[in-house]
Amino acid sequence: MIQTPAQGVLFCYNIVSMPTIRLHNQDVAYDVRRSHRARYMRLTMHRGGDFVVTVPDGIAPFRIEALLLQKARWILSKTHLLSEPKPVMRRGGRREYLKLRESARRLVMERLAYWKQHYPFQFGTVRIKNHKAVWGSCSVKKNLNFNYRLIQLPLELADYVIVHELCHTLELNHSTRFWNLMQKFLPNYRNLRDQLKKQSLKML
Repeated sequence: MIQTPAQGVLFCYNIVSMPTIRLHNQDVAYDVRRSHRARYMRLTMHRGGDFVVTVPDGIAPFRIEALLLQKARWILSKTHLLSEPKPVMRRGGRREYLKLRESARRLVMERLAYWKQHYPFQFGTVRIKNHKAVWGSCSVKKNLNFNYRLIQLPLELADYVIVHELCHTLELNHSTRFWNLMQKFLPNYRNLRDQLKKQSLKML
C-alpha cells in the first residue's frame, strides 16, 4: 500500500536528484525528496507522468529502488493514464459525453480493480453517465454510476469519487462509520474533498 502522511503534517522537502529506473524494459524517471519529518516512504504520481518518492533522511537508495520495483506493475499500468492530457473542465454536452465515455469507463474499471486488491468490495452494474449535478452515486442494489467527467479530474480526485462510492456499498449513508471507511482507504480524504469543492459539479 502506498502510504500518505497524517492530516495537517507539514513536510520540508529537499529535492535530491532525478534518476531513472528500468521497469519491464521501460525507463521511468522519478524525483527523490528527502524529509527529516517523513516517517515512511511515499510514492506519488503527477498528471504529466512524473513520479516523486518522498523518503525519510537516511534511507538508502536500494530501498527506494525496491519500492519502485515492488510497484512496477501499478506504475506502468497508470503511466498512460497520467500522460494523457485532460480536457478543460466545463459543462459538457452529449457530443462530448459520447466522445469521452469509453475513456472514462476504462479509467473507472481500472481503478475499481485496483481498489478491490485492497478490500473485497462487492458491487453490481457499473455505468458511466452524463450527470449534471453529481460525480457518482451508489444504489441500494450496489450499482455504481459515475460521471464521465471523472476523466477530466486529476487521478487522485477521481480516486476520491470512486472510493466514496465503493464505501457506500458497505455504508449507504454518511455516518461516522462511512467516514471511518474513507479514512481507512484514503487517509487524506478531507484534503481531496476540499479540492473537489473547486470543481464545477456538486461535491460528494
